[in-house]
Amino acid sequence: MFYFFRSRSGAMGKKPGLRARFLRMDMKKEFCAPIFICFALFSLFGSTPAYPQNGTVVATCVDESGSPLKGVKVEVLELDNTKARDKKSNDGGIAELDKINDGVYRVVGRKKDYAPAFYEYLTVRSSRETVTLNLRPGDQETLLYFEDPARIQKSADAMALGVQAAQANNAAEAEKMLLQSVTLDPSNVQAIFILGSYYFQMTQFDKAIENLQKAEKLAGMFASLPAVAGKPGPAQQKEFQDNARKLIDAVPEYKAELALKQKQYDVAVALYSEILEKDPNNPDVHYRMAIALTYAGELEKAMVSVEKAMELKPGEEDYITLERQISARMENAAIEKAQAALNDGTGLLKLGNAAGALEKFEQAIGLLKEDKQAPVWLQIGKAQAELEQGEAAEKAFKKAVDLAPESEIVNYMNNLAQFYLETKMYDQALDALTDPRTRGDKSPDQVLMDIVERTKNNNPGFAKIVLERIILENPRNLEAHFILGELYYIDYSDKDMDARARELLTKYIENGQDPEKINKSKNMLVLIGRRSQ
Repeated sequence: MFYFFRSRSGAMGKKPGLRARFLRMDMKKEFCAPIFICFALFSLFGSTPAYPQNGTVVATCVDESGSPLKGVKVEVLELDNTKARDKKSNDGGIAELDKINDGVYRVVGRKKDYAPAFYEYLTVRSSRETVTLNLRPGDQETLLYFEDPARIQKSADAMALGVQAAQANNAAEAEKMLLQSVTLDPSNVQAIFILGSYYFQMTQFDKAIENLQKAEKLAGMFASLPAVAGKPGPAQQKEFQDNARKLIDAVPEYKAELALKQKQYDVAVALYSEILEKDPNNPDVHYRMAIALTYAGELEKAMVSVEKAMELKPGEEDYITLERQISARMENAAIEKAQAALNDGTGLLKLGNAAGALEKFEQAIGLLKEDKQAPVWLQIGKAQAELEQGEAAEKAFKKAVDLAPESEIVNYMNNLAQFYLETKMYDQALDALTDPRTRGDKSPDQVLMDIVERTKNNNPGFAKIVLERIILENPRNLEAHFILGELYYIDYSDKDMDARARELLTKYIENGQDPEKINKSKNMLVLIGRRSQ
């Protein structure tokens, strides 16, 4: 091989790495590797092997109107311009040449007052082959391109200049000189291959395929010819053929990479899909498909693709990183959808549409991992409480508490307690309020006494319940005895209350330490005695 692309991942024939750096979902990678072209100038043509003379060439010669031309000298030439056979056309414009060795030929027709016409490349394999030569008025001595050594040399020189321009990154000059080389010598496989490679690098893929296919075809024919001293042999031609095919096969992947770079994500996905139909076990293509799908917003499909890449190539760090990033994106997308549903539900709940709100909250739950569900369960509990679904609401509030982050546990416990209070489940409410996760550094007595202070004036009934709980759990809490005795004295409605007030206040008089409260307790006992008479 005399000149070729080389990527960072290796020599020609190994697919370029083009591994995406997907950190923070930014694709930081190069699209095409630079072109490095080395060259040697030589003739591409060898001689025809001495196969048995079993072939026949039938040439039909016509003028510009399509009428048969008689007397045209038809020559069958080997590719090094050695004449194999010649014969003049008959009245019907036909020249039949037999005993042609198996090989590849040019067929040339010449006649006075007509410019020469030719056909290339005719493959004879002990077969009968037909060609048509169209002659136009002109000078019969005109040299055809392959008969003109000066023209062949100019083609080689133009090719060399095109290579130099490509190495100097002078794209316009490179294309100009390579096109000139191919125009001067359409059989210059090297120039055709380089031109195709040039278009490949410039992402002009249609032109690249056109030239590379031509190079592949010509090199394939020339590779069947034996080696001639000083000229490229079959192995070198085979190398041109193989590398042209490799570049052609790489075009879909490079097209996909270009589409990805240009943010044409749907196009990239379609191209990668085509590639995977032909090469379903290529981990790098699955990996790049995952990138394209991620950018296209198809996160679930992207996860399937990257997982397939990881299955085909375990332990590849880039694949593992991408899988984590896609997973994070999926989670973030789910959180965004869940938040939208939660917001909608909260709005409906404020408007009194608890059933509609509950439906939205349940949608949100289905989108979130369990460790993110606490705020949604809290809202579900509120909606169910509004719908008088008490048992379900209690479970929802408790689920919210269980999943709540430590820094927010007090708020969740207070919501649970509030639910219990609203449903008159006072013991459960006090359990929630005195839970170790809720009370912080305070003792249960302190928490409950704080509640008493907040409620004894505006909700004395609840304050009584709290105080009874305090006394039950801590009979030595004399302050609770005094306050509860006072409340029963103030809220007198029957003799049982007076009896309970007398019991509490008497205990405070016997054991209390505050003279003012002791005196006040005595006064209340006197009044209780009078109204009970």
